[in-house]
Amino acid sequence: MPVRGKANPVGRALLHGLLAAAFALSGRAAAEGFWPASVSLPAGTPVSEEYRRQFGVCDVAGTFRGHRSRFTRSCRGDPNRVTALRRLPDGAIAFVSKLAVDFDGSRFACSPRRGADDQCETSLMLPPRDEQGDGTVSVDADAVPYVVIPETGPGETQGEFGRLTGLRVGDFGVVIAGGRVVPVIVADTGPFSKLGEGSMALHRALGHEVCAHRSRSGECDRLVRSVESIESGVTTILYPGTARHDMTSATIAAITRCEGMSLWMSRGRPSHSDRRCGQ
Repeated sequence: MPVRGKANPVGRALLHGLLAAAFALSGRAAAEGFWPASVSLPAGTPVSEEYRRQFGVCDVAGTFRGHRSRFTRSCRGDPNRVTALRRLPDGAIAFVSKLAVDFDGSRFACSPRRGADDQCETSLMLPPRDEQGDGTVSVDADAVPYVVIPETGPGETQGEFGRLTGLRVGDFGVVIAGGRVVPVIVADTGPFSKLGEGSMALHRALGHEVCAHRSRSGECDRLVRSVESIESGVTTILYPGTARHDMTSATIAAITRCEGMSLWMSRGRPSHSDRRCGQ
């Protein structure tokens, strides 16, 4: 049972000190030019520094806007490390964070071996590969490089990331880490207190393989012993309002490669060649 009584002033001072340290760490990007040394981007403008700092509070104190849950408690074990969240001159949203692994939509996430938080479905659902198929299908985390954005949460945190950034499921962009640029699509949503998560395929494209063994058919049937996030310094650049509604599970990977790289190369300016992606 929790012990009721007056707050411990020593513990409270320690907590405040830790929070101050978190804010100092999360603000370091501002002093160093916002972006990792290998990433060349304009400074842009803050989306909301007050909102960004909530991820730092979660990393240290396990709370987000005063809310505490199993998702906020997990921040301390896998910190968000959101050092920048900014709107670029071309309208893109860019942030720097860790990159956790999402298995949703993969055969592994649909199998009995899946983890407690793995789900067979993704937020973005697609028509089947051919016209004879029934229903909709998930975006396969093992085949499509995708990212996850915060969505589900209590009260004002529900959908707050989308309201502030204008980003929605289906939007395109790129992820940059370790000198690699990988086109991505927003294909899944997660809890309000977590920012910085990408599919198995995205991690593979960044040189971070999480599948230890594949079956003869090529499906991942065993993960590496310890699945870990890329701890920090991953730059994600996403373009609001770029979603398409004509993709199928057969075309999404190719369209994502084309759309994401076209937007990145043109810095968000639509071009005639952009509209030919997948056509």
